[in-house]
Amino acid sequence: MPVTLDVWSDLVCPWCYIGKRRLSAALAGEEPGSVLVRWHAFQLQPELPAEGVAATAYFAAKFGGEERVRAIQDRVTAVAQDVGLDLRFDRQERAPNTLLAHRAVKLVRDPEAAIETLFAAHFAEGEDIGDRETVLRLLPDVDPAALDRGEGARAVDDDLEVAQQIGVTGVPFFVAGGRVAVSGAHEPELLRKVIAAGREQAAA
Repeated sequence: MPVTLDVWSDLVCPWCYIGKRRLSAALAGEEPGSVLVRWHAFQLQPELPAEGVAATAYFAAKFGGEERVRAIQDRVTAVAQDVGLDLRFDRQERAPNTLLAHRAVKLVRDPEAAIETLFAAHFAEGEDIGDRETVLRLLPDVDPAALDRGEGARAVDDDLEVAQQIGVTGVPFFVAGGRVAVSGAHEPELLRKVIAAGREQAAA
């Protein structure tokens, strides 16, 4: 019986992208099929309009000026490079509302691959993942009619509700075996310990 690993993340969160890479490294040391990863939606910027807003002005207002934003971005870019990611904040023109993209992830056969695609599009290419046509181009197996009908919204709402119930305030957030939780883009060694602890708790 595999141990479950529930992961909450947002598609515009650079630490979630880094955390995903570190999780992959952690899982490389596990027996194939021994960990069942379940991806869950979280929104850091739910207040944004569906069409998003201009990124530069939004983040300057949120973090206290463009100089402060650049310092934050430089720090996270350096950490990302250590896990093989090239974050191009200079290409991001829009700060998107991620609800549409999260719904789209719920409609694909391989959510993990879809999340990876959306992360790369947003952080490496500066794609607007809040835009319907962009999301459909990036995730061609999403049924446009299903997306337009609002399908996937219930699953996203469920993710957000559970996150609120268990006290998730920052992402990435990991829960192993339904009991052992840790917040943050931790190194693979710690994630392996969390998985091991979750496996022990689930078996107790």
